[in-house]
Amino acid sequence: MSVGTYTDAVVSALETGDTSQLRKVSREADTRIAALRGAKAATVAKVKKHSRDRKKRANRGDGSIYSRGNVLWIAYSFRGQMFRESAHTNDEKVARKLLKHRLKQVERPGFVGPKEDKWTLADMKARIEADYERRQNRSLKTVTHCFKHLEAAFQFRRVIDITTPIVQEYTKKRLQAGAARASVNRELAYLRHGFKLMLKAGDISAIPAVVELLQGENVRKGFVAPAEFVALSENIPDADVRDLVAFLYNAGWRSGEGKSLEWSEVDLERNMIRLPAEKSKSKKPRNLPIIGALMEIIQRRLQVRRLDCPYVFHRNGKPIASFRKAFKAAATAVGMPGLVPHDMRRSAVRNFRRAGLSEHEGMKLSGHETDSIYRRYDIISDDDLMESMNRVQEHVKKESENRKVVLLKRETA
Repeated sequence: MSVGTYTDAVVSALETGDTSQLRKVSREADTRIAALRGAKAATVAKVKKHSRDRKKRANRGDGSIYSRGNVLWIAYSFRGQMFRESAHTNDEKVARKLLKHRLKQVERPGFVGPKEDKWTLADMKARIEADYERRQNRSLKTVTHCFKHLEAAFQFRRVIDITTPIVQEYTKKRLQAGAARASVNRELAYLRHGFKLMLKAGDISAIPAVVELLQGENVRKGFVAPAEFVALSENIPDADVRDLVAFLYNAGWRSGEGKSLEWSEVDLERNMIRLPAEKSKSKKPRNLPIIGALMEIIQRRLQVRRLDCPYVFHRNGKPIASFRKAFKAAATAVGMPGLVPHDMRRSAVRNFRRAGLSEHEGMKLSGHETDSIYRRYDIISDDDLMESMNRVQEHVKKESENRKVVLLKRETA
């Protein structure tokens, strides 16, 4: 009812002497006044609350308190990262007490956020697996194997508890247990990678440990000369395994690449093997000419090719899962018990160099992505050094014999 309407109703009631109408108008007036007073009180309360919130946010370093529904929350920052957590109360005094407690914790060394203390090594492993899947890395089995040792050592520790002294103690115990330095380094590398992934994801605010890899890692130097390889292959009774080992020795491929080679990747018309990118560790396609010994190997495999098996190297139609036992027996028989299948790849690189191939050409055949790793495989034996020095001495001797020294006469005044 507007003011004009209200006035007219009052005048009409007074003129007619209608008291019921007068009481009705009075009640409507009281209701309207009450509504206006309520709206004013709500506005005043809102202004006061806004003022209090501004005061709470006045100093960012002091944190803040705010409400979500009927529950108060606190907010504070640490190393540029904002932390928010519920105070589990609607009492401002209790919430402020919790905020002051958190601000004191922030000032202490080793502070972690309210969510950081829940992460375990299983969460780190999940981060690494997700990263490997995203990047399509094919060495996830190695991660699982290495994490068995890490999980056994840190089973009851949170990620934030794995500090530098703890990592150093782990390294010491692994070496005392007889683990190779290369194996320990691989485990430490995965741990360090996991820390970085969790930091990037915001799971932790800082990496709790400095993970340093061991120095003096033993680099394998096993290689087989062509004459030694003939003796080695003669001691492998399984013809299928013998062909696979010969292929690895001549091609310089990784064992997994050879075992997974399919006939669809062998171009018999152009005598070229085309390894697709999804099978290459470097994730790049690679071509291998079928010439010489490689042609002989492919011809032998054609004779045992089966329509129900896509693989070039197989045992009775089944893929060759492992041949380490047969290889180890043959290596022991020829007096090279420490030899492993991967030494065929090293030997191939050495043969590439001796044949006069450049690093670039050798890397194209073997599939090495960096020249540093290729040179690491390029083993130079004592015989190589002796041959190099003989060439130097022959060059010096030849130059000294061919050079004629003509003495210049001095003119006297």
